[in-house]
Amino acid sequence: MTRDRLYLFDTTLRDGAQTTGVDFSLADKQAIARLLDDLGVDYVEGGYPGANPLDTQFFSQPNGLKAKFTAFGMTKRAGRSAANDPGVAGLLDAEADAICFVAKSWDHQVRMALGISLEENLDSIRDSVATAKARGREVLLDCEHFFDGYKANPDYALACARTAHEAGARWVVLCDTNGGTLPHEVERIVGEVVKVIPGSHLGIHAHNDTEQAVANSLAAVRAGVRQIQGTLNGLGERCGNANLTSLIPTLLLKPAYADRFEIGVDAARLENLTRISRKLDELLNRMPDHHAPYVGSSAFATKAGIHASAVMKDPSTYEHVPPESVGNRRKLLVSDQAGKSNILAELERLGLAIDKDDPRLSRLLGALKDKEAQGYAYEGADASFFLLAKRILGSVPEFFFVERFSVNVERRWNERGELGVFSEAIVKVKVGTEELISAAEGHGPVNALDTALRKDLGKYQSVIEDLKLIDYKVRVFQGGTDAVTRVLIEFQDAAGDRWATVGVSDNIIDASFQALVDSMTYKLLKAGAEV
Repeated sequence: MTRDRLYLFDTTLRDGAQTTGVDFSLADKQAIARLLDDLGVDYVEGGYPGANPLDTQFFSQPNGLKAKFTAFGMTKRAGRSAANDPGVAGLLDAEADAICFVAKSWDHQVRMALGISLEENLDSIRDSVATAKARGREVLLDCEHFFDGYKANPDYALACARTAHEAGARWVVLCDTNGGTLPHEVERIVGEVVKVIPGSHLGIHAHNDTEQAVANSLAAVRAGVRQIQGTLNGLGERCGNANLTSLIPTLLLKPAYADRFEIGVDAARLENLTRISRKLDELLNRMPDHHAPYVGSSAFATKAGIHASAVMKDPSTYEHVPPESVGNRRKLLVSDQAGKSNILAELERLGLAIDKDDPRLSRLLGALKDKEAQGYAYEGADASFFLLAKRILGSVPEFFFVERFSVNVERRWNERGELGVFSEAIVKVKVGTEELISAAEGHGPVNALDTALRKDLGKYQSVIEDLKLIDYKVRVFQGGTDAVTRVLIEFQDAAGDRWATVGVSDNIIDASFQALVDSMTYKLLKAGAEV
């Protein structure tokens, strides 16, 4: 059976840039565009040339992408022709394969926001699309507020879409701009639109304000559209856009869509999806969403012992797709709810496989539950669990011994007369027979401790130089100011490997130091350092 082609349009670099706390540099945009191109999306929307210097520079030279590089902008202003409109001229001058115009398609917005007549808005659509097409560009029109416009005045919303199509737009994109339309409404309305414009020329642009942008996009596909617009990791204004990181594997791996449609992403490229998702977060200095579908670190994580036992026998009991298909991996978490199945699976993953009847397994399970009773949590601290297991099942070399540490936090005026808080740490360690003392200042006591500990580890210094602390979490889980505190620290090395460690104490500095020492020890063990 011949499958229909679905086209993927990524707007991470434009709509995604409206995410609170997200700011792209030019280098970021170039790197992300390459990631998207390698993934296999059909269109990469780069931004709004002319609206700001960064986007103008981004579109100033050829980019070498296989995907169609797309410039975004407004249709011409009322009262002038597209040929004499500076905004349209900026789009036509951009080094772009396609131009995506945006136009109001809700009569209320035309009158209220633009302050023009309904016919003037149609003229702006018609003239802008025709002018860009005459200049040899592929043209798209985003019909802003289409679904609200259709509910209010279906004839006018359809007139906007039809005008763009008749003027030569390759794609007319139906936008759920405020994200409030529901899947059954999208499917019904798109079903009416395809009676006027072929589905092979229609797209969907869904926002996630009701947590249904992915569902709305799939509903639109079922009703006939053949282009989906969205962003990596669901970035976007307010609650985000349709998440291509969820849509792509659904389209490829679920028979209801895979049997009917083909996309530009193949199975081999899909295996890079988790890496690409996390690379984007790394570029933006954001922590990945651990619970994100398909790509989150918990997407294929099982905690309860009875579930783990079932997964070991038949993964499909709790996994709807193989984690490897999206570049992720199975995790059977070790916790106070864990049974032997969890422990065995995690040990095997860590390269410490033992027989299920080995008496050391019961000792490890007992130690794990004792530790968690004290406040330790190993389900998010794989490196600390590895060290705990290694100590019970075998041994962990003592690469270094911390004889003492101290931290001083002082609030004082600096030489410029500015009031600030300054942290300094001193660490004394013993490496073999060598005693080393290091002192360092830092941005807070933990940073000072981390810097001092890693400042001089003698013969191991070269092994730990590439370490980067990328996340630090504190949880108080008992009491008030005298509470027991749990600290989770995540490190990354130059190879891109990540690991997390945990420390617990009624002193936050001590808990942090435990986690730091575990991280250093794990790195040295992983690197095969000799005592």
